[in-house]
Amino acid sequence: MEEKLILFVCVKNSARSQMAEAFFNHFNDDPRFKAMSAGTEPAEEIDPLARKVMEEIGISLEGQYPKLYTEEMADKAYIVITMGCLDKCPYAPPEKTWDWGLDDPYGQPIEKYREVRDEIKRRVLKLIEDLKAGKSREEIIGRKSLFTL
Repeated sequence: MEEKLILFVCVKNSARSQMAEAFFNHFNDDPRFKAMSAGTEPAEEIDPLARKVMEEIGISLEGQYPKLYTEEMADKAYIVITMGCLDKCPYAPPEKTWDWGLDDPYGQPIEKYREVRDEIKRRVLKLIEDLKAGKSREEIIGRKSLFTL
């Protein structure tokens, strides 16, 4: 059984996509799926406020780090989810890319990080539910091309 990669992408790979990766891997218990995150211009480290708001709810970003998003990653992924940065994404295969259109909390008060965190959690839990229910990629992302939630 080949593992299907769910790839979360944002520009710096320091907050939104890291939170999504952590939520997915924390809540998913189906060995057919695994999440990873990457950025088109990765930061040197994960945003400290992203770490803090995840720790508030008992999920650690320990061991995660910003990674460069590559065409190879896009090709390997079952679904590519951009956090709201589709226009800055050089590799976005239309048949498997879904843009969530989330605000970047960088530079905002911690309350914004919490708001974005909670929305990411909601969407990741729905994604896991749909994957476990056996929905096709097309059913999950909404159609056979780029789609913004």
